[in-house]
Amino acid sequence: MRTSFAFSLAVALASSPLAHAQSDPTVKVGPWTIATVYKADKFDSCTMGREADGLEIGFARTRDGLALMLDSPKWKLERGKAYPVRLVAGGQSIDAKALADAKSVTIPLEEGTLGGRLRMSSVLQVQGEGATLRVPLDGSTAALNRLDACFQKNSRESAATNPFVAPSRKP
Repeated sequence: MRTSFAFSLAVALASSPLAHAQSDPTVKVGPWTIATVYKADKFDSCTMGREADGLEIGFARTRDGLALMLDSPKWKLERGKAYPVRLVAGGQSIDAKALADAKSVTIPLEEGTLGGRLRMSSVLQVQGEGATLRVPLDGSTAALNRLDACFQKNSRESAATNPFVAPSRKP
């Protein structure tokens, strides 16, 4: 289930029409699963995900930055709507928009907003109008470091060094 979540993270992140996304082998870092995502054999992103308290939690690192993705089969959301949320980690808070799909939201995280706090905090609170979600961040320091390394490595490899050999797709 967690492996398929990494794949669905990549699909959920890109809200524009897509060709089929492909996810390659994964790596476990504590409770997080790190995956490299390709679309049409071209590197797209690196994702990390886990499940906690019936909530699928994920982060994706793309060329556009970092995004938090949350998914619950219990939710009934208005697709395309941007719900206001407040993110709280390590005593710091920011206002953000949760972009909705039917059962999931994607929250783009601007560079420098909570990045360092995510690595130092044990929980991220996502405060919506109806409830506050508690996103566990245990093991996130090592996992976010691996996510960044995955993105850096695969971004460099996307430049064709040998057009006759497929690039390594290990996260």
